[in-house]
Amino acid sequence: MTEMTPSDTTSSPWEAALLAAPDAVARLAEILGLEFEALKLRDLEAFEAVQEEKNLLLQNLAQLAEWAAPQSPVPLLWQQLQDSLRQSKQDHLRNIQLLQRQLQAVKGTLQALQGESAAPSVDLYDRMGQIARRPSAWGYQLA
Repeated sequence: MTEMTPSDTTSSPWEAALLAAPDAVARLAEILGLEFEALKLRDLEAFEAVQEEKNLLLQNLAQLAEWAAPQSPVPLLWQQLQDSLRQSKQDHLRNIQLLQRQLQAVKGTLQALQGESAAPSVDLYDRMGQIARRPSAWGYQLA
């Protein structure tokens, strides 16, 4: 199969989408980088600003994947994009993990501010290395 170029006439909209895929994959990688930076800086406005475009790109690439994967043979251009798509998947997972960690930190902060114990089963140690008595444990000792 010969490699398609944008100057070739396309026989279907899928082939036109395939020709545009390298630009879409590059833009997705760029957006994931912007998303990561926004998450690191906790800039929710910047994070939200890229979500619509990211979701649109992901949706279009998913539809293209559904078309390209069952082709026999799989289009060469699609095969060449697989490494970039795998890297984008890893970047997306990294961003999800960072977002989850930040959410946990915010939940812990809220619980601390509300007077709830974030980790009630954590043992604390005194200066002598002995397990410190919790205030709730005094009731058992006094009885």
